[in-house]
Amino acid sequence: MKHTRFRKRSIRIATCFMSAWGLISCGPSQEHRIRADNSYRTAQQYLGGQSYLLAEQEIRKSLDNVPGDPRYFELLALIYQAQGRLKHADEAYRAALQDKDVPPSVLVNYSSLLLLQERYDDAISTAQRALQDTDYDKPALAHTNIGLAYLKKASLSQAAEHLRSALDYQPALPEAHHNLGLVYARSGEYNEAILSFREAIRTRPSYPEAYVSLAQVLLEEGRHQEARNAFERVIDLAPDSNFAIASRRQLQRLTP
Repeated sequence: MKHTRFRKRSIRIATCFMSAWGLISCGPSQEHRIRADNSYRTAQQYLGGQSYLLAEQEIRKSLDNVPGDPRYFELLALIYQAQGRLKHADEAYRAALQDKDVPPSVLVNYSSLLLLQERYDDAISTAQRALQDTDYDKPALAHTNIGLAYLKKASLSQAAEHLRSALDYQPALPEAHHNLGLVYARSGEYNEAILSFREAIRTRPSYPEAYVSLAQVLLEEGRHQEARNAFERVIDLAPDSNFAIASRRQLQRLTP
């Protein structure tokens, strides 16, 4: 058994090894797998309830029983990411990538983390790896991340190409509509941007970032009352968010 260390915590990666007597150890027993999967499901529940410490404790039980499973490392990374511990999340994803059959969903989630770290080229190449898997059933997510990375790099035509591909696969994907709206807005195509932002809101009514983007373009178009309505909606949806803080400032400027 081989060990890798994350700071003071250890995460084990399973290896098979041979001796002169033949195969000694290769893979978990059925009992260990059952225990690991049970802890995995419990960790998912704790993560959904934002009980991050309990979630981490459970997923580490999974790794104790079945070291090296990329799904378990992926969930550990998501737990770290939810806490803003991006360096630790990156380490967990890289541990997941040690598996030669890493699921494409892991690659797409890792590309999301790379976007947060502003590692746009790495995000593109990682999401493209997921698209190479012909069995991957959610290519829209990979195309959305690639499109956002190109948007951040100011490569607007490539961003639009991938975001449109995402919508070809999944027409009701709100992030793709929103990001495509940002591409249009940066290109000065405000009418198209407004349509995209409204479609993002239609597919996800509780989407404060899309309302902010919509309001800003409406201001550019001189449609102040519509912009005011959008800013007010942001405050209703997420009153304690940074989006709401920015919206209140904009509303003060719009008040005679």
